[in-house]
Amino acid sequence: MESIGKIVKIKGKSERQKVKVNPYLHSPAHLLADELCLKFNDKKHFGFYLKMATLYDHNFLRNLAGQVLEGKNVKTPGKLFAYLIKKNNQEKKIFN
Repeated sequence: MESIGKIVKIKGKSERQKVKVNPYLHSPAHLLADELCLKFNDKKHFGFYLKMATLYDHNFLRNLAGQVLEGKNVKTPGKLFAYLIKKNNQEKKIFN
């Protein structure tokens, strides 16, 4: 059984470690674009995800990304994500 003093020391050491922050991710749109790139393993199209993050609601994009990632047979999640956004735009035009 460890004493409280040892537990506090151990906890104190872990809190001192600083998390490396990417200086290029300076806005919520940049953070979301980076998150989508990492989830889809598609760093090459960061600009596309950044544009989508500036145009659309972040909750909508996260919901769409979740639907894409739940698909078991999806080979290229980035393409499916782009297709679903395009499909959503076409549906909005029909109803408006």
